[in-house]
Amino acid sequence: GLRDVFALGDDAFADFISGIQFLPTTIMMVHLCPAGSEGASYAMFTTVNNSAYTLSAAISTVMLGIWDVSKETLMSGDVSGMTKLTILTTFIQVSGVLFVKLLPRTKEDLASLHADQYSGSKVGGFIFLTITFLSILYAVVVGVLNIVKPGWAGESR
Repeated sequence: GLRDVFALGDDAFADFISGIQFLPTTIMMVHLCPAGSEGASYAMFTTVNNSAYTLSAAISTVMLGIWDVSKETLMSGDVSGMTKLTILTTFIQVSGVLFVKLLPRTKEDLASLHADQYSGSKVGGFIFLTITFLSILYAVVVGVLNIVKPGWAGESR
């Protein structure tokens, strides 16, 4: 009934927002990359985007332990944990809007970012790649734990 629509609402909303913000962000990323490496930059950006999606699913599995959202609790009619968890995850998903002001407003702003001496930082690249690979590793570990030991994070089995 209505509870099912409520639970599906934030997922559909998040997919809609992700679709809207992916293309402009991709265009901005392509403009920032050096000439001739647009394909590699696009591949890197989509890898990060896809690994973030996988990481978010792993984190959401862990977040199930915050409030009681077990099958028994929901079947008894207590949906307070589901409501709180849905509100929290919706807020987290939409929180990216807070960073929109950090994006360049014009092509000239993009050009000045590209010309910045720190735009090709090796340390920044190392940190970026480390976070990306650790995120993928974390998502894989959580996925394997969900298969091998269901309920390890306290969620219902």
